[in-house]
Amino acid sequence: MNELALVFTTELLRKIRSRIFWVATIGGVFAIVLIIEAPILFAGVERSSTSDIVLAGDATLRARAQKLLEAKHDYRIVASVGALPRAVTPKYLDAHGHAGAAVAIERRGARVHLDIYPRDLSAFDEAEFRALLPLNIEFQTGADAAHARAAATIERTLHAIDAKFADSGSANIAHGIAFGLIFMLYLAIILASQNVMAAVAEEKTSRIAEILVATIEPANLLAGKTFAAAAIALVQIGLWILAAAALLPQLAGSIAGSARGRAGTTDPTSVFSTIDPLEIVAFLLFFVLGYLQYATIYAAAASLISRTEDLASVTTPVILPVVGAFFVAQFALLQPNAPFVIACSFIPFLSPFVMF
Repeated sequence: MNELALVFTTELLRKIRSRIFWVATIGGVFAIVLIIEAPILFAGVERSSTSDIVLAGDATLRARAQKLLEAKHDYRIVASVGALPRAVTPKYLDAHGHAGAAVAIERRGARVHLDIYPRDLSAFDEAEFRALLPLNIEFQTGADAAHARAAATIERTLHAIDAKFADSGSANIAHGIAFGLIFMLYLAIILASQNVMAAVAEEKTSRIAEILVATIEPANLLAGKTFAAAAIALVQIGLWILAAAALLPQLAGSIAGSARGRAGTTDPTSVFSTIDPLEIVAFLLFFVLGYLQYATIYAAAASLISRTEDLASVTTPVILPVVGAFFVAQFALLQPNAPFVIACSFIPFLSPFVMF
C-alpha cells in the first residue's frame, strides 16, 4: 500500500503541476461554453439566412399571408413589396434586410402559388409553407380563413405516464443534459486512458520502467498511475460539469431554440428537481469503472511496444470500442427499453455509456 500511495501521490502531483493539465482543463471549460452557446449562434445564423424573407404580391393577399407566416414563427417578413424585380439577386436581398429569400405569392385559380428565390436552394428544397394552408383551403372550399385554420389544426395534449418529468420541455432538457454527460464521459475516458498509455510507453521506451520495477511491484506501479489519472480526470470533468451547470439557462435556450414557437418549454432549473442524487453517484461510479477498464487495456497495449512511434498502431484497436459505445449510447437515449440496448447494458465495455 505504501508503494501504491507513493506512485499515486507522485503521479498526481506531477500531472497537477504540469502546464498541459491546466491548458487542457481550461480549454475544456471554454469548449463546454462553446458547445452550449453554439446552437444559439447557429440558430441566429439560420434565422437570418432562411427565416427572413421578402414577401411580394397583391396587397390584400400579402397582408393575410404575412399574418399567417409570422403567427407560426416560421418566417419573419423583413420587407413587403408589391412586386419583385425581373431578376432577383443577392444584392437585392441584401438591400432588403439581408433576407434569405424573396417569395412572391399569388392566387392561381383555386390555389395559392409561391415563386421562391432563395440564396440557398437546399434550405428551401423541403420548405412547405404549411402556415399558408388555411388560405389554400379557403380558396379550395370557399370557407373563410378562420374556419380553414381551425380545420387544418389538430389539437393535441401530451400526457406523461410516469412522474419523471412534468412536461415535454423538461424531458427535452434532460435529454440534452444526458447527452452532455455522455460526451464528457467519452472525452474524459479517451483523454485519461491515452495519458496512461503515453506514460507507460514513455517509461518503457526510456528504460525508466526497468529501474522502477526493480524497487516497486509492477501491479502497484500500474495501479498508482491508473488511479492518479482517474483522479485527474474526475477533477477535470467536475470543473466541466460546473461550467455547464453555470450556463444551464443558455443550455436550455439552445435546446429549446430549435423548437422556437412550440409549446412545452419549461424552466431549466426545474429539471434538477427530477434528478435523483443517486443518479449523480451512478455517473461517477460508471465513469470510474469505465475508465479503469479502458485505462488498463490502454496500459497493456502500451506495454507491447518498444518505440513511441508504434503507439498509433496499438491505439486504433482499443479506441474503436469507445467510439462504438458512444454511438450505442446515442441510440439508447432514444430507445432505452429496446432489447438491443438492454443487452448492451450488460457488456462491460459498453455499459458505462449505455446505462445513462
